[in-house]
Amino acid sequence: MNATVVAGAPSRPVRLRTVFCTCGGLYGALVLRSLRACAHLEICGIVRSSRVLEPRFGFLQGAIAQIRRSGLGYALYLWCTTTLADGLCALSGLGKPARPGDPAARRLTTRDLNDPEGRAFLAECAPDLLISSFFNQRLASETLAVPTLACLNIHPSLLPDAKGVDPVFQALLHGGPPLGVTVHFMNPEFDAGKILAQKPVEPRRGASVFETTALLYRDGAELLTSAVARVAAGDRGVAQSGPGTYQSWPTAAEIAALRCQGGALLRFMDFARLALARLPR
Repeated sequence: MNATVVAGAPSRPVRLRTVFCTCGGLYGALVLRSLRACAHLEICGIVRSSRVLEPRFGFLQGAIAQIRRSGLGYALYLWCTTTLADGLCALSGLGKPARPGDPAARRLTTRDLNDPEGRAFLAECAPDLLISSFFNQRLASETLAVPTLACLNIHPSLLPDAKGVDPVFQALLHGGPPLGVTVHFMNPEFDAGKILAQKPVEPRRGASVFETTALLYRDGAELLTSAVARVAAGDRGVAQSGPGTYQSWPTAAEIAALRCQGGALLRFMDFARLALARLPR
């Protein structure tokens, strides 16, 4: 491991060099805040995905494909959860480092972390851990092999149920499966790695997809940081109990069905709470 020893008392924990991968927005900021505050971790690199659907798509082509698949409303929701939320997170101070004086992390924005530039970036960071959260890229085995200790992902469902891109939307639309969050080891398959920790979560009644997803990622980050010492000690999790279920991108018809049930992708008060740093507890 390339872990950094914290100066001071010898009883202080070793800090593991960590690269964090995300699409940004509120979900990414909530997780990054917890990782930065964790005494076991040193954030040495941050990867921001610029992908829209497929790595071969530019932004415009990807946006058009997303609108065709899920409708304009869902495409706007994704923009609000990332680009708009980034600005509000900056205003609220959510993106500030938890430990002033920590060295600045290397940063990379990429459509494909598996390409030569992405792997070179990871090699330069020399991480012990790679942590993925709200990240829309599947990593190849060669990329996953770069961190010396492990690659972990936070997924907003109780795996193996509800694998896929937006399990919260599907759960709120269909009334199940039960909501929760999973921290699992990553492998080249999609949401299929061994489980390190899980937690069922009960959202506020009537909460939007945005608020519920934020709650799950926040709790998932806390779950992950509480389990880091186990990973460093050799815990490699337990196999998933079966193949589970998978849901792809929602359709425009499903978005309309959620609205007919009184649900919402997001509400004005979601952003009001974010701007005031009053995030769901």
